[in-house]
Amino acid sequence: MASFPRLLLAAPHRLPFLSGSLGLGVIALWWLVRLAGLHLGWPELPIGALPASLLHAPTLLLLVYPAFIFGFLLTVFPRWMDQPDMEARRFGPVGIGLALGVALSAWGLWTGLDGLVRAGFAVFALAWGLALIVLMQVYALHYRSGQPPCWHALSALIAMAVGLLALGLALAFLVGGDPRPLRWSNVLGLSGCVLPVFLTIAHRMVPFFAGNVVEGYQRWRPDWLLAALWTLLVGRCLADLTLFGPLSALANLGLASVTGLMAWKWWPREAAPGLLKVLTWGFVWAPIGFALATLAGLGLPLGLAPVHALALGFAGSLLVGMVTRVTHGHSGRPLAMARLPWLAFGAVQLAAVLRIVAALRTDQPALLIAAALSFVAGLLPWVLRNALIYLMPRKDGRWG
Repeated sequence: MASFPRLLLAAPHRLPFLSGSLGLGVIALWWLVRLAGLHLGWPELPIGALPASLLHAPTLLLLVYPAFIFGFLLTVFPRWMDQPDMEARRFGPVGIGLALGVALSAWGLWTGLDGLVRAGFAVFALAWGLALIVLMQVYALHYRSGQPPCWHALSALIAMAVGLLALGLALAFLVGGDPRPLRWSNVLGLSGCVLPVFLTIAHRMVPFFAGNVVEGYQRWRPDWLLAALWTLLVGRCLADLTLFGPLSALANLGLASVTGLMAWKWWPREAAPGLLKVLTWGFVWAPIGFALATLAGLGLPLGLAPVHALALGFAGSLLVGMVTRVTHGHSGRPLAMARLPWLAFGAVQLAAVLRIVAALRTDQPALLIAAALSFVAGLLPWVLRNALIYLMPRKDGRWG
């Protein structure tokens, strides 16, 4: 039987997905305990100089989600461009750096040691930069071959480059304490990185998957959608950075319209498997979130409701679907939703609804804790199950 280190380097997704899974569980639990200490009088965790409330967003947007994203991109980039799978010597250092960054940051959050949080973010940034180099090498080889551009790969590369800038701004806050770079980081991390990556992957993955499993399904994924999404996302970023409400309303209205069209066109009209249902149901959060952001841009006091509809409802739902599909497909398991993935997906829906309602009710403590508890209770069994899968050989006896 292969050793754990050898298994973790058997495929590009294993170590990053393991890091993301454990990071998601540990950091979500940390946030729940923080809320319980603040609002219920539970024993408080050690506290450093960095406010926990300001660390919540960057740890999710710039550590947890990117760990999963890089595990996915390192796997699919060569396949998108008809190249052989990567060798461990190329993706291994990236996975090790991502894992170390997540571990140090999580340790620092639980112990209140700010230096560990800073070190974790710094190590993760180095691994992020290395991952971009590896992915750009794959794209450069494709470009030199004279084949047509792979727009999905280029879109993902641009988004992850913006994400590295966002991570650098978060590091500037962690080191200097000035909250302004953190606000810019959160804007770019969500609207310039996480959202375009998930929208790009959905544009590539949902019609392709649906066409293989739904009878009579018509695949629809025109290239102009990516250009429209990027144009509108840039407008959204500029509006959020400058706090210009009219531009925010216009950009988000466009995004709500485009993603609403995508959800309608992609919706299966015939019987569909659970994995596809999760992807299409989860995608509906995109037009909902952008519609809420449109109303906020027009002056309605919605608090963080639009942000959580997108960062938790949309991104969280698609994360469950995409990670489950890759985890099952690359471990010799059926491409189907088992009980724990369904539990995780349901928990994301409940947590998103509760967090949006909390935002509309001036962040009532009971609703905040209920949302965090739902998230942890539903996601923790799923991520632990996934972690065990990444530490085990494939069920079909193949290597990878």
